[in-house]
Amino acid sequence: MLRLSLALLPVLLSGCGPAVPKSSTTLSVQLHFNGAPLHCSSPIDIAGQNWQLQQLQLYLSDFSLNNNALLLDPTLPHQQARLALLGSVCDNSSTQSANWQVKFTRPLTPGELTFFVAVPQSLNHQDPLSAKAPLNQSDMYWSWQQGYKYLRLELAGAQHQWALHLGASGCQSASPLRPPASACAAQNRPQVRLNYQNGQNLIFDLAPLLDGLALSGDNHCMADPNRLSCQTLLPRLGIDAPPLGWSMQ
Repeated sequence: MLRLSLALLPVLLSGCGPAVPKSSTTLSVQLHFNGAPLHCSSPIDIAGQNWQLQQLQLYLSDFSLNNNALLLDPTLPHQQARLALLGSVCDNSSTQSANWQVKFTRPLTPGELTFFVAVPQSLNHQDPLSAKAPLNQSDMYWSWQQGYKYLRLELAGAQHQWALHLGASGCQSASPLRPPASACAAQNRPQVRLNYQNGQNLIFDLAPLLDGLALSGDNHCMADPNRLSCQTLLPRLGIDAPPLGWSMQ
């Protein structure tokens, strides 16, 4: 009897430990500011000025897990096999629904998760009139020549509005209504690398991105490397530098 009890002891003790989260095909994404969840109604203090979120939407694409391609469920309205549109539009008149989840075709397992904040180059300069969801949202599109806005952040202050739009720049074609024959001079495709564990959420915190910036109606950033505001923001987004604000929690 004693031998049997000792043999069962490891099994009994294992049942006393914390539950191990199960693997899932869904990754929840959360928007934060200074470590706290950020919603449409949340006040945002940036350099002593009060702002409020109007819109944050971004395309995440070409996911991989431990260097193996990770495809998305293409049956959902916010996704195609290679990309997903995440975010919210804080406008009561908007018809765009919020989406803060990415659903994959196979369960996530622990390891290195990578993705781009971008639209794949092969999809970036297509005819917007025939594009399939989620690439058919007109306000996430610059022009056939320039392609899509990979990220669109817009804030409202007491006296001004402020915007940050990220996308390819230096794109050359015969007209804005024609796709470029060669790659744009600046692809502006930040890549994010994070260590994923089962049950974690993907966090995007805007505070490190906007830290110390005195936002105004005159210092928008539209991915122009010659603008002073973009010279600060583009590296923080991950252009030629590690991206800020992303974590797993």
